[in-house]
Amino acid sequence: MRRIVQFSLMLFAITSVFAQAKWNSNKTKIKIPFELTHNLIIMNITLNDVPLNMILDTGSDRNLLFCFPEKDSLEIFNPRKVTFRGVGLGEPIEAIVSQKNNMKAKEYEDPNFEILIIDSQGVNIVNKLGVPINGIVGASFFKDFLVEIKYDTQEIILHKNKENILSKKAKKYTNNTIQLIEDKPYIDLKLGIDDRLQNFKLLIDTGLGDGLWLFENDTIKTPKLFFDDVLGRGLAGDIFGKRSRVKIIEMANYKIQEALVSFPDSISFPQHNLVKSRNGSLGGAITKRFNWFIDYQNQKVYYKKNDFFNKPFNYNMSGIELQHSGLQWIKEEIKINTSNNQLNLNELMLNDESKKYKYELKPVYEIYAIRKNSPAEKIGLKIGDRIVKINGKSSHMLTIQSISDLFQSEDGKLITIIIERLGQQLTFKFKLEKLL
Repeated sequence: MRRIVQFSLMLFAITSVFAQAKWNSNKTKIKIPFELTHNLIIMNITLNDVPLNMILDTGSDRNLLFCFPEKDSLEIFNPRKVTFRGVGLGEPIEAIVSQKNNMKAKEYEDPNFEILIIDSQGVNIVNKLGVPINGIVGASFFKDFLVEIKYDTQEIILHKNKENILSKKAKKYTNNTIQLIEDKPYIDLKLGIDDRLQNFKLLIDTGLGDGLWLFENDTIKTPKLFFDDVLGRGLAGDIFGKRSRVKIIEMANYKIQEALVSFPDSISFPQHNLVKSRNGSLGGAITKRFNWFIDYQNQKVYYKKNDFFNKPFNYNMSGIELQHSGLQWIKEEIKINTSNNQLNLNELMLNDESKKYKYELKPVYEIYAIRKNSPAEKIGLKIGDRIVKINGKSSHMLTIQSISDLFQSEDGKLITIIIERLGQQLTFKFKLEKLL
């Protein structure tokens, strides 16, 4: 389909109407477990009875679907075509707005769930995370109930009796007033980029894996110590910028020191459509250090530090950015339990005269970006190289999260990587290099 309406115009012309969500429980709270991956909250929902994995994103005023489930057909209602330009380098994105869908998460139900459906071609967020992500749940989820996010136990808890909970539990939490602008929450904090504290207005953005993004201007400057990097991937492509550290973040009585900060460039992250007074974003690498109560109706947040609070702020010291690039059949010799005849759809059992094997679909990883002047670039690794082994472990035994943890682990750590390039296997060795 071709461009029908310019979405940037259409979006602000549409008035978002959120109907009252349903509470299908006899209890006063609904617990929804989530998976914490790359500092992002991944929750399971059903949309029109089809199961989906979605990022819970306070930084999105819309609900988005950018990857359809492989095994199920999804019926959508009241569709209309739009086109918009997403964050990142890339062409305008074509989409469909669909209304009056039924979304469920445990006993929570939204029968008037509006979602923006994006053509998945060219949308590679899923590939970078390495886990199946179908889309984003945004502002509508926070409208009707008090939302508690417990990062340490990986639970979202919806509370029906808000006043009762806040009067009891919230006394132990620090509270801040937030400002809702276009259904997104903004918080005022003090940051020390250099030796002085400044006031900043930041979007609370649980859909951002980094901890802190700031936008450069006449008064906000990148510290002298920084390096250029690929900051992430938006709906329209990769986002580039600079990485550095801030000396201190003050969140009421909490002080966070030497946090990583990113300064996205104005080309891959255009700022002309942003809220005028906004200075940046507060993302998952910081929000995960607290447990939260989010009260949109009274425009308040309550937070208390958890076990993540004192964890160091690490970054990728290899310069390698990986993505999921498909599946491969892996052959493994196994012992078969003759009492169990069940077969997984992702497995294939074969016998020969002396041995029994299991063939299982496993992920394939490839390099999609390399930081300039990084250890990976200096030894000759290239975009498109397919990962075979890292430090003696076959790539199919690893996840992107585990590889990311390895690349952030220790300055000077030796990495031995075997890649496949043009049908040949090549071995490279380098040491992780700490720049900040």
